[in-house]
Amino acid sequence: MPLWRWHGHTFALFCWTVTMLSFAQNAPNGASPTPTPKHFDHVLVVVLENQDYESAIGNDLLKSLAQKGAIFSNFGNLYHYSYPNYLAMIAGSDFGTHKPLLFSDNQRTFNDDSEHRTIADLLNWKNYAEDYPASPTAQKPFLGNRKGRYERKHVPFLSFREVQNKSFHNVVAVDTHAQDNAFVTDIGRFIGDPQKHPLPEYMFYSPNLDDDGHDPTSNPEAGLKKAADWLRVFLTTWLHFDDTTWVPKDEQVKRTLVIVTFDESEGNNKPERIYTVFLGAMVKPQEVTAAYNHYSVLRTIEDNFGLDPIHKQSGDGTASVITGIWK
Repeated sequence: MPLWRWHGHTFALFCWTVTMLSFAQNAPNGASPTPTPKHFDHVLVVVLENQDYESAIGNDLLKSLAQKGAIFSNFGNLYHYSYPNYLAMIAGSDFGTHKPLLFSDNQRTFNDDSEHRTIADLLNWKNYAEDYPASPTAQKPFLGNRKGRYERKHVPFLSFREVQNKSFHNVVAVDTHAQDNAFVTDIGRFIGDPQKHPLPEYMFYSPNLDDDGHDPTSNPEAGLKKAADWLRVFLTTWLHFDDTTWVPKDEQVKRTLVIVTFDESEGNNKPERIYTVFLGAMVKPQEVTAAYNHYSVLRTIEDNFGLDPIHKQSGDGTASVITGIWK
């Protein structure tokens, strides 16, 4: 039957159906329902500094965490020095900062474009930064390289113009000596009322140069002890972990994965293995001997939330998803 002879209501129904099908096929990605997370609802990445795997695993606390979590005994850093590793952790690329790595390369600002996306473009996020100089009510971010024990290169989100201009308040200052600092307050509010005070899906924690074990650089053993002493308090007091099981005591936090890693090894001696452990109620304690790196962690986080890699053909796009460690 020719289209012009259709009854009016039949033709209208046909047009409505075609329109809706076309809309469904061309709807933006954000219009589709968010996939249910596979293994964890939130992830917290804590980055310590400059230790070989052999040194870290010899520390009593880190050895204990390894026995109760999933420890990666063949986990490698990507580059030297710190900065490209930090970028890789959140953006799936170092954007060429490792070649050549001049001192000036330790602070870059990347354009707000599709080539310089981060996990902040995909998930709700916060970067907690110890001794970060900007106040919560500041009208612009602090972009200085260093102040006191704070190092900007260890707060990788501030390298991206999109964050600098649009979401810099997601970089949150933490006073490590205050019992009610911003991180402790966020965790406490979440435990008290998870619906009213939800945690971000992605959290990155940047300790200061004392708490991350960076200093004294002339004595890595002393730095490691400082980092481990701080980490014990962080886990047991701030996150309410049980120090016998290394699982959170509070039911509300049991869907939060905690990743403790190091940025890089102490030097260039091969193999450049670094300590990385996954902790949480969803993790099966075990030693993982397969080779992984910082890109693998990002790719696993993306996969957990049903996300494609930020970079399809490089970086996180070439990394394997970590499997076999989940309950």
